[in-house]
Amino acid sequence: MTSSASDSVLAIAPRSLPEIIIVPIEGGKKPDPRREEPPDLRHWQIEEFLRQTGKSDNTQRVYRGQLVRFATWGGKSWLDVTSSDIGKYRRELKLKGLNATSVNHALNTLKAFYGWLRRSNGYPMNQPLPTDAIDLERQPELEADHIDADDLDQIWQVLEFEEKTAVRDRAIIAVLSHGLRASEASNLNVEHWNGKILKVHRSKGQNVSEVPLNRDARQYLEAYLEWRRQQGGMFEPVPESPMFLAQDPKSAGNRLGYKGLHRMVKKLGAIAGVEDLNPHRFRHTFGTEVTRRGVDPLFGKELMGIKSDRGFQRYTKGVFKQAAAEAYLKAIGEDEDEKN
Repeated sequence: MTSSASDSVLAIAPRSLPEIIIVPIEGGKKPDPRREEPPDLRHWQIEEFLRQTGKSDNTQRVYRGQLVRFATWGGKSWLDVTSSDIGKYRRELKLKGLNATSVNHALNTLKAFYGWLRRSNGYPMNQPLPTDAIDLERQPELEADHIDADDLDQIWQVLEFEEKTAVRDRAIIAVLSHGLRASEASNLNVEHWNGKILKVHRSKGQNVSEVPLNRDARQYLEAYLEWRRQQGGMFEPVPESPMFLAQDPKSAGNRLGYKGLHRMVKKLGAIAGVEDLNPHRFRHTFGTEVTRRGVDPLFGKELMGIKSDRGFQRYTKGVFKQAAAEAYLKAIGEDEDEKN
């Protein structure tokens, strides 16, 4: 190519590229608006509320979910929310099929949040809170779902079978029978046991309870720890190790979690022929027995990690009703007939 030809090529101005246009593709999975977090200040206020109230991790997770769902649903700042908005939200929760307990939990979370907002100078003192005019749903009277004596006998008969996990399972049921929640039993470490008393880190709140075990329970727990010493290795009961360990091949030596503990109890109920057996029924049985034996409700609440009087009333009311029926039968001379 001659120099004149090359000069003419170089003189040609470069062409500009066409503009790139991004066309969105229709369809695909749309984000669930209930899972979106509220933007800016609302989200910060939720996190600050949770930080200052000092609730347990599980309670914080529940509170966060409820507040985020409401904030996303309403689309307003906390200051612009009205009583009418909260009333509409309650109706929507009920239309979704939530029971009275769940609806009240959501409303109480909002009440707690707005109370904190005012105390922290985030809401005008001279204005009523939007939650002030909101009444809670009427709930059925709480009742203790305890295990009757015959079913308990059947459960312990099954536990006497020499199965692979029998030593551990007897210790777990003995501990649950002292009022612990399943999550609290699962979270126990060996160091929380001193041979007589369990230090229980409560799942609801930051408090620690000291729960003494009766003689039989102590023997079952010590037998399990001795079994672990004999196994050695991953089962060696060092102080910082979990109290209750999984024994299946896939997770042997790991902490027996809530779900694993729940499955164990459910399987036990199926073998024993006890319907709807779950870990919490042992807790209810303990609460009923504590009340029946005349333990002061203040002490009963401490042993079970219950803060509210209403939460413990399910046990006192049940025992009171039973005592009233027995007193009547005795007064008319038919108590002996019932015993026979």
